[in-house]
Amino acid sequence: MFSYTYYQRHGLMPSHLELKEAEEKMHDCSGKGNRTPSKINHKEELNHNQNKDVALTKLSEPVQETRSIKISGYLNLLANIIDNFTHGLAVGGSFLVCNKVGIITTFAILVHEIPHEVGDFAILLRSGFDRWKAAKAQILTASGGLLGTITALSADSIEEAGMKTAWILPFTSGGFIYIALVSIVPELVEETEPKQSAKQIICIIAGIACMLLVTLIFE
Repeated sequence: MFSYTYYQRHGLMPSHLELKEAEEKMHDCSGKGNRTPSKINHKEELNHNQNKDVALTKLSEPVQETRSIKISGYLNLLANIIDNFTHGLAVGGSFLVCNKVGIITTFAILVHEIPHEVGDFAILLRSGFDRWKAAKAQILTASGGLLGTITALSADSIEEAGMKTAWILPFTSGGFIYIALVSIVPELVEETEPKQSAKQIICIIAGIACMLLVTLIFE
């Protein structure tokens, strides 16, 4: 008792008020320490959920875009196989006339098909196909030419073959017009470089002029 009074008088023993304040500070610190992890965990959970939603959104968008793009690629394959069928009809029908006409027609179609197939290959690549799948698809469409040739050679005359397949040309033309308007023209419109746009317009005009020239010569 004497020692307690001695220490308290000389300031060596903390008073009751000081002890109470120290206890309250310790309680506040312990309370803050308990609240901090819960706040951090709640914040981490919110960030995790937000990142998860963003990731799901990014994953769903490319799937929809890929599906919509590949549809135009398949439409191009369908139109291409029908176009090759008409080429086969032309080759087979020309051989019904004579061998010389058949050879000339075959050579002309081969020259025509080289840039055509390169363009179709580029369209397939833009449609989501890889190079190997695009090459296999192009080889598959070549079977349409064989089928067209067999159809023409099985007919008794060119007129008979033309009557049986007169509906194919409008159908093929419509397919290529649709592909051009849906897949190619939007990309041309998005071009921002004036020189490149001018080149594209010149090529389009040159193609139309060639078709007009062929029409005037052979009709």
